[in-house]
Amino acid sequence: MKDLRQRLEKVRADARDFALMSERATDVEKRQLFRRMADELALEALELELVVKQKEQSNPSDQHEVVEFKLSSQKTRR
Repeated sequence: MKDLRQRLEKVRADARDFALMSERATDVEKRQLFRRMADELALEALELELVVKQKEQSNPSDQHEVVEFKLSSQKTRR
């Protein structure tokens, strides 16, 4: 279970990094590529989170933080 949590946190961190790179990229193609990569990793993180939650149901004393995720298409631009 600890390995899954570590993987989940790594994937979340990578998704945040790619989202940040997307925001900072000056080239349009790179910005879109980084955004797609961030979205894919965020979806992977959601899938891993579901697996972790299912496994935790068998052990309720084993808890972790749940972070809400919104796809880039759902976010509002400023």
